[in-house]
This record gives sequence, C-alpha cells and structure tokens, in this order.
Amino acid sequence: MQPGPPHQPPLAAKWWLFRHESESDQEHAPGRSMSIESLEHMVRNRVRMFLRHTWLVAILGTLVIVGAVASGIYFWNQAERMRIAAAPLDMQFAHALADQLNRQHRDLHLQIVETPDAEAAAAAISKREVDFALLPSHLDDSLNWPVVGIIRQNVMALIVPAPPAAPPAAAKPKAAETTPPAEKPSAKPAPKKAKAAKSSKSAKATKTAKNAKASDKSDDSDDSDDDDSGKSAKADADKGGKDDSNKLEKVSQLAGKRVGIVTGNEATAGLLELLLGHYGVPIAKVTVSDIKPENVADAVKNNQVDVLFVAGAATGQGISKTVTAATRDGIAPSFIAIDQADGIAKRHPSFDSIDIDAGTFGGSPPTPDDDLKSLSFAEYLVARKSFHESLVAALAKTLYSSRQSLAIAAPGDVKIEAPSTDKDAAIVLHPGALAYLSDSQQSFFDKYGDDIFYGMLIFPVFGSAIAGVASYLLRDTRTRRLRLLQRVLDLVRKAHDAQTLEALDRLQIDADNLVISIIHQSEHEEFDETARMSFSFSLDQLRFAIAARRQAIIDQTGTAGSSAKAAAA
Repeated sequence: MQPGPPHQPPLAAKWWLFRHESESDQEHAPGRSMSIESLEHMVRNRVRMFLRHTWLVAILGTLVIVGAVASGIYFWNQAERMRIAAAPLDMQFAHALADQLNRQHRDLHLQIVETPDAEAAAAAISKREVDFALLPSHLDDSLNWPVVGIIRQNVMALIVPAPPAAPPAAAKPKAAETTPPAEKPSAKPAPKKAKAAKSSKSAKATKTAKNAKASDKSDDSDDSDDDDSGKSAKADADKGGKDDSNKLEKVSQLAGKRVGIVTGNEATAGLLELLLGHYGVPIAKVTVSDIKPENVADAVKNNQVDVLFVAGAATGQGISKTVTAATRDGIAPSFIAIDQADGIAKRHPSFDSIDIDAGTFGGSPPTPDDDLKSLSFAEYLVARKSFHESLVAALAKTLYSSRQSLAIAAPGDVKIEAPSTDKDAAIVLHPGALAYLSDSQQSFFDKYGDDIFYGMLIFPVFGSAIAGVASYLLRDTRTRRLRLLQRVLDLVRKAHDAQTLEALDRLQIDADNLVISIIHQSEHEEFDETARMSFSFSLDQLRFAIAARRQAIIDQTGTAGSSAKAAAA
C-alpha cells in the first residue's frame, strides 16, 4: 500500500470527523429529542470555546468582580430600618427618638408605626410587624418582651372636683352676727377690773392686758368685715353645705358614685376596675363614663361627675389640665388617696406604690395640698427578643445619651430611667441594652476574634484536603495522558519491528483508534500546550515510523523479486 501525501489528513482524523458530523446531524435531526448526555456535551463545548477567549473572559471577570464589590458596598452602607409601634400619647416621644437616632447614626432609621392604643402596639410587636414598642407595664404583653428603657413613671389620680361656692348673700349675715360678741367683751371689763384689784395687783395687770388684746381684735374685725365674710364663704364652700361624713376621701366610698374617665391619657376602664376590685367595690355599682379633656370643665360645671379618674406622668399635661378643669372659683379640687397602694403593688408586680409630693400637679392653689399616696406604673420601651443586639445597643445608647433632649421635646411626659441590671431584677433587659448599660459592648474582634483564630487553624487543614483532592484529580488526568503517550510509543516500537505489510496495517488501525481516544479525551479534559505538543510529536513519529517501515518492506520485497527473476533467467 502506498502512503498518502503528507498534506492529507490521516485516516483516523477523517474517521473522527465523519463520526462527529453524523452524530451532530442525528442530534439536530427534526423530530428527535436531545438527550441529557448530548446537551451536557454541547454545553461543555460551548463553555470551552468561550474560555479560550482570554481577553473576553478577563473583561467579564473584571466586571463581575467590580459589580460584586459595588453591591457589597451598597448593601453595607444601606441604612438599617427599624420599626417602632407607638400609641397617640407616645407619638411625640417616638418622633423625637427617631430624630436623635438619625443624627447620631446615619445608617439607622427608625420608622414610626402609629397604633390606636397600647393594646394595638402590643399586638403589632407580637405579630413581628414592628421591632420596638412603647407599652405600659400593666399590660400582660409587656412582660413578654425584654425592656430597653423606662420612658416615664405614670401615676393614678382620683380627683374630686371643687364644690360650687355658696351665694355671697348668705355669708354676710353670719359675719354681721359675729361682730357684736367681739365688741361686748371690750365694753364690760371695767367693773370686773375694779373688784379684782382689791384682791391682787397681779391679776389686775393680767386682766388689763387681756382686755387690751380683745379691744385690738375687735378693732381689726371692724376694719376687715369684708375679709372675714370672704373667709367664711370659702369655708362654707369647702364644706359644700354638707357634713364631713359625706366628703369623698376613700376609694371604698365610690360605690354609687359617678366616675368620669378622662380620655387622652393612660387612664382606662381596666385600671379603674382593678383599683375598685381591690377595695371590694363592684364596677357595676359605679357609673362610669368617658369624658374628653375638652369637656371636663363643662362636666364639672354641670355637676355630671363626682370623681375624675386620670393617669399619666405626675408632671405631665394630662393630670395638670384635669386639675385646672376641676378647679372652681379659685378653690382647688381634693384627691382620694389610694391608701392600700403597697398591698396592690405586692399583688400586682407591674404596679408600685408612690408618695406624690405636695404641689406636684401644679395649679393655683398648688395641688395636692399635702403628700398623696397613690399607685404608679412604668412606661417601657421594649424590643423583640430575636432582634439584633448591636442595633438594640445603638438605640439604647441614643436613648440614654439624649435623655435631656428627649425630655425637652416632650416636657413633663418623659423622664428616662435605666432599669436595674441585677440578675434578680423584676425587669428582664434586652441583651443589647444590658451590654450598653454594663459597658460590656463587644467590638468586631471581640465578637469574631475566636472564630477568626480557630478558622486560621482549621482552614489550612481544609486547604490541605482540597489541595490533596485536586492533586489526586490532576494526577489521575496526568496518568491517563501518560498512558496514551505510552501506547503511542509502544506502537512506534512495534512499527519498527513489523515484518509484513499485514502487521503494519494492523498497527495503522491501532494508531487510528488511538487518535480517536486522544480526541475524545481532549473533549473532556483541557490539554495544555505541553500535552498537545507531546501528542502531536508522538503521533507524527508513529506515522513516520509506519510509513518508513512500509517503504522498507516494499523495497525488500521488490529486491527479493528481482533477484529471483535474475536467478531464474
């Protein structure tokens, strides 16, 4: 067999191209579905072709890296939004807190969710609709959430409106009747002095001094008849034309009375029922009505209520305005003391006993006129248990470091206090707030230093394992390549040792099959430049060896035939 020209492709290459084109035609033939293997094979080919474009891959990789870094910076600098639920009473404080947080932390924003009342705020944080809430301590839901801070202490006040003043015409005759007795003693002391002088000079001097004082008092009473009549009128007004036995001074006397709950503050029917229940007064025996703050003065003027119930900050506007509305004709209202406040606080831990100092409620004259025993309950800023400690710590820092600014924003209604950090405290603090109050906030390295340290110890182990697996895979690939090269070299030696053309034909078939195997392996594995050069050189050597040995056998056969013909001739 004559060898083909050097520029023509070998038979193995022609066979592989034929099979590849036939398989491609079958894969893309109409009416036939593409198999998973063929699809995977096609995708791999496309990916390899794409990866061969080095500049394109470099540009796209650079764009991907830049985009990833930009996205990371954007999300890192994006402001964290927190939500707080607040009732209308706490909206002013919530807005002030949000402003202070935005000033101190540009990356933190506090979104305010207004709710109709405190119960709705508790329901919002229970449903995870908000992250924080402002709740009074007497709500059962407030005990389920860790506390960040105490916003204020609310007090209860039972206010008895001042009675209407007595008519001035009824007060003047009383003053007129009292003046003559004041003058009579000054007119009849002389005869008594004369008789007493015979017995003792010292007694005479004493009686003379007493008569002088009595005469002075009578002169003063004559000059200030109008003042005495006004004082007696006020005294009568204080009594209200009633006996002291009918004056409301105890909670137990509220049975059968009309109690008006002033809206727009912390007073609720539930608090009133709890208070009356402790004193054994059924709520059904008390006429309860809701009164808007702007209607309190009219209700007092028209005698529509006997007692006003209000709750809120002791120095807040809610109680102060109610006291002003319950004042009539310059006469301040009275208060019903909650004398069993200590017992109520023991039965209900969310309440506390408090002594309200005289004049705390303000007014003219100042109210109360003496120390008043009452109940108090706190207003809490609570947070979700699972909320980020770092964010809660940031809010706690803003809350306590800006307490003066927050108090100015809501005058009289805000007095921020820090709960107890003891382990046996009645209030459970959020870990973030506890970290700030106890100065135990951790930095980045404090939090993740141990993880980084152990990671640096463990990572080399995983790195070594990954490197070993990669080395094993690469070694397996290299072994397969070396086996193919060794087969090529074995065929080269066999070609040099072949004695017949039939043996060379068999070697040519083995060489073609080997070329097909090399091409298939190149499709599954990416050959580097060294591997490609090695295979190319080995296959060329095999082709040249077969061709040279074939030519040598033909020449030997031709020489032997010529010698035989010559000998025969």
